Amino acid sequence: MSTHVQHEILKDLHFVDMDGEDSGHDITVYTLSTCAFCKKALNFLRRENVKFRYIHLDTIPVERKQKVKQFLRERFDDIPIFPVMVVDDKECVSGFAEGAWRKKFRNGDGQAPAE
Repeated sequence: MSTHVQHEILKDLHFVDMDGEDSGHDITVYTLSTCAFCKKALNFLRRENVKFRYIHLDTIPVERKQKVKQFLRERFDDIPIFPVMVVDDKECVSGFAEGAWRKKFRNGDGQAPAE
């Protein structure tokens, strides 16, 4: 499922696409390359074999990083604590907790959505 919504502030950013099973959800993860919880989150999604995309925000210019953080804060009415997972451009989970993340891309029972 490739329904990435392209907001102006996100245009021209270079996201890394990770192959996996389509969970029925569009998953984008914002991380920092030096963040241990971010690494755990990315490894978790890989182990779950979920299709997602991500970007290490500390690898882009600081001014742009601040704008992306402001966008996330305003879009989801939340202070972004890394890693940040955005699901279907509608829901956001700040910080990494395996159970909370799994619930967001599964139907709460650990199953992919019915087709």
